[in-house]
Amino acid sequence: MQPAHDYEPDDVVLPFAVENADVRGRITRLGPLADEVLRRHAYPEAVSHLLGEALCLLALLGSTLKIRGSLSLQTKGDGPVRLLIADCVSDGGGKVNLRGYAGFDREADYTGLDHAFSRLVGQGYFALTIDPGGDADRYQGIVALEGASLSECAERYFLTSEQIPTSIKLAVGRVYAREAGRFAPEADAGHWRAGGVMIQHLPRRQDLVRAPEDPLDEHEDWRRCRILMQTASEAELLEPRLASEELLYRLFHEDGVRVFPGARAVFGCRCSRERLAGLLRQYPREELAELLQDGHITGNCEFCNEAYRFTLEELVPEMAP
Repeated sequence: MQPAHDYEPDDVVLPFAVENADVRGRITRLGPLADEVLRRHAYPEAVSHLLGEALCLLALLGSTLKIRGSLSLQTKGDGPVRLLIADCVSDGGGKVNLRGYAGFDREADYTGLDHAFSRLVGQGYFALTIDPGGDADRYQGIVALEGASLSECAERYFLTSEQIPTSIKLAVGRVYAREAGRFAPEADAGHWRAGGVMIQHLPRRQDLVRAPEDPLDEHEDWRRCRILMQTASEAELLEPRLASEELLYRLFHEDGVRVFPGARAVFGCRCSRERLAGLLRQYPREELAELLQDGHITGNCEFCNEAYRFTLEELVPEMAP
């Protein structure tokens, strides 16, 4: 394995290759980024866990973009979490901007649903959309919301839409100060973290390519790497003092693993006061007047929860005295 890079361990996505197998992958540990996104919303724990997984998954996928463009992940179902959206924008030079939000039933009881993916999202679809920007066409792939986790939905997407055998492991949770213990009594104590590993079988020899309709006919190297990756524990994926390179060595040291320069992941919302004002100005004056509360119209960004306040005169200049 190559020496560790000059990155902080958090909010970085590292590509890697298992040396003696046709397996490529990515690993990420989201610390400040995950904590900022999830704290901005104060969702129920189960909803926060689900959004954290989406952010982590999108960091793994979005860092593969080699051009300036965007990638978005969406689930839409008939469960209490009716909508889950995460998107990222790549600068094409080693940095991705991530954001996300969840649309959910605020009256539902989420007790004990932290890992109950199917009960949270219900039936619906999982979609990935790539937008290269400019005049290039967007590409969208959609699969049914089938599987016991968001990871399984993504694995199914890659197998059916891209014909690439893929295995993904995600973990989300709060990490507390040692003196407070791992499970502190305060509901809002601790910092959110997310971690994930993704590997894909990308054989260089055509005779090793397996038909997607025959998933049991796996190559031995791929089967072994998939089993080894799944041994990564939630604690290992979330531990801030365990470097990603060290975890990869624990998993694949028998074959050898090579780590490549990574991409920095940062929180980045594209909302602005000017953009929201432009949207509000499309409404008739009468409807804007009905939205007034204490002399202001307030709008919140779904992604970052930033609140913007406007007077009616700011939106309809001709009404200014």
